[in-house]
Amino acid sequence: MTSVSTAGGYRVAPAKLDAAAAELGTRAGAVATAQKAVAGEKVTAAAFGRVPASAAAAATFTKTVTELGQKLDDQVQRARTLQNGLTSAAAGYRRADEQVAAMYRALLPEDPLPKAGTPAGAAASGTWANEIAANRTKVSDALTAEQDHLKQLQASGTDVDAISASQRKIALYQDILANNRQILRFDPAGNGRIAELVGNIEPGTRNVGLFVPGVNTRMDTFQSYADLGKSLVAADPSGRTAMVVWADGVFPQNAVTQGPDASYAQTMAPGLKSFGDELRGQVNAQTGGDATITAIGHSYGGATVGLADQQGLAVDRVLHVESAGMGHGVWSPADLPASQAGVQRYSMTAPLDPIVIAQGNAWGAEWTGIGHGADPDTFPGVTDLATGQDAAGDTQWGPSAHSGVLKPGSDSWENIYGVLTGGHLTPAPVAPTPEVVLP
Repeated sequence: MTSVSTAGGYRVAPAKLDAAAAELGTRAGAVATAQKAVAGEKVTAAAFGRVPASAAAAATFTKTVTELGQKLDDQVQRARTLQNGLTSAAAGYRRADEQVAAMYRALLPEDPLPKAGTPAGAAASGTWANEIAANRTKVSDALTAEQDHLKQLQASGTDVDAISASQRKIALYQDILANNRQILRFDPAGNGRIAELVGNIEPGTRNVGLFVPGVNTRMDTFQSYADLGKSLVAADPSGRTAMVVWADGVFPQNAVTQGPDASYAQTMAPGLKSFGDELRGQVNAQTGGDATITAIGHSYGGATVGLADQQGLAVDRVLHVESAGMGHGVWSPADLPASQAGVQRYSMTAPLDPIVIAQGNAWGAEWTGIGHGADPDTFPGVTDLATGQDAAGDTQWGPSAHSGVLKPGSDSWENIYGVLTGGHLTPAPVAPTPEVVLP
């Protein structure tokens, strides 16, 4: 259910709408895979025997498969439409909630409303307001270009994956424009680069997250990470939490062939560090230094955050989530600069997540440029947090847990929220010490 009954009617939970939208997106992806398989099915007349009716049977089969493929494609489009509708509805409810929260925060002397004449969004974005406005124009231009691109793809009808990716980009661009989303970085070229502020950075803000995703991050996959940011911001009833989802880099697109390569993280880390400095300045200017910043790296993003941490990333906390490692060449606290001595560090890895193959693996000599340093779960000074249960309390493990840990309601998501807000944390259970039997 996405709402609960109250004395006044219903109270909508936007996070549940987001979860439902994500589930629809997952199902649509599965149906799209099936549609691709069906569309690619080719059977010759010879498969039906060498009789006069073989050609007719083959034609009937082709017609049936074509119709089935079209029906599946229709289902995918319907699911995407519902997904976009749920996402838009959640955003609408959040805007209303934010307006009400702003009214209440205005009653607090330390968190006043913007002064008269302040441009819309200025209190939330400060000096970023101009960049947000400029990026809105870029998104509008990218939407027009992508719609033209989609028409070309559909006319050729040969690349189902490219069509789906284009549709996801269009849905993202449309949602950004429809909901006045705060885009801090935007470049649609190649796989795309983007960074988004979710929530507001203003005088009352106390918690700011900086999330960096991992392998397969592209413009057309960005929405799933933005949804995580939304869920974390929406979970704070005080309205004092904001998130930046940072994908302003070139990410590896294959976990096996590119995932072990440290060069992507080495290239992105300086940009992330520079952005962290900018974020710290923004946060301090708006809050007077009263807010904490938490860098959260998921999968390959953990290795990127780790290298930025080594370069002096201006954050108070670092959280590794299913992280590939502490960063190429980071094997001990001695490999981190003195400026990072006060940073609180946390980590979590679901049981049997294949990422454990990368964690702490030297992959040979350092000069190979392969590998991502020490295992964050066992790194000195890092607090290992519990993960392994989904929102229903069922065990999540293996490959599906790698991204499943980001779903709202899971124990891992609760721990992410706890680190971000300085709240309750559940540590990982301590493995029992093997019993030693003396002769």
